[in-house]
Amino acid sequence: MEKRSLQTRSGNGRAFCFCLLLCAALLLVACGKEPAKTVGGEAATPAGTTGEPEQITEEEPALSEQAQSEYQFRQPVKGDTCAEFVISGYGSIFVRLFPAEAPKAVKNFTSLAEEGYYDNMKIDRVIADYLVQSGSPDGSSGKSIYGGGFENELSEKLIPARGALCMANFGEDGTNTSQFFFVQTKSEVVRSLAEPLENRYHMSLREYFTEAYQTELSEEELKRYETYGGAPWLSGHHTVFGQIYDGFSVLDQLAEAKVTSKLKPNPSITIETVRVFSFEG
Repeated sequence: MEKRSLQTRSGNGRAFCFCLLLCAALLLVACGKEPAKTVGGEAATPAGTTGEPEQITEEEPALSEQAQSEYQFRQPVKGDTCAEFVISGYGSIFVRLFPAEAPKAVKNFTSLAEEGYYDNMKIDRVIADYLVQSGSPDGSSGKSIYGGGFENELSEKLIPARGALCMANFGEDGTNTSQFFFVQTKSEVVRSLAEPLENRYHMSLREYFTEAYQTELSEEELKRYETYGGAPWLSGHHTVFGQIYDGFSVLDQLAEAKVTSKLKPNPSITIETVRVFSFEG
């Protein structure tokens, strides 16, 4: 079975040039990062390991006061279905799940998690300033409770924003199984892409996404990505079934992990367990 992938198709040479622009933008953003603080040569304990919500700050737009008015980004309330990803050596990522908008994906994920399928599973793909992916024992297969692949579940309420938990697929509908990824791209990266395209190719970012990825975005929709971060080129191509509400610092540390030429973390990184729970407030 081929490795699960994200939408990366392109229509012409402009797509390749855009990939180069994206890489350059990511490198520029990375140059401005401070190294992770360490204690005794090991990574310091990141935020999100105690179960207490991170302090809402201006540095994380998805946790801002403005974001709390949007369905996808609001903090969970009593009774919401949530999940904790315990990452060995890093800490925990807490996610609010969306069973109303993605019932099949959430049922599949929570059922597999409760049977221990994700316990001690390795993270198999990391792309700095883009994504962290896992969900299969060998990094290329996967399974579902439905006996095979299942269809995408798309909602106007949910986008592949920074912190979104999404289903990985083979680039076509009906191929979701157990693999998932977190979107890590920050808002400043999204904003940095528009000017090079306009200056060199005389086309807007929206026009590029339509041409290269068959992704139609309104100005308002693109503005959300520029505000909160995320991967607009994935919009409409992947099921969004969760959103981080605590643990962005852990996600960012994972995205900075050293990787092999195949984008696998080296040394390996393990998900100790995924715990599904009902939020108590």
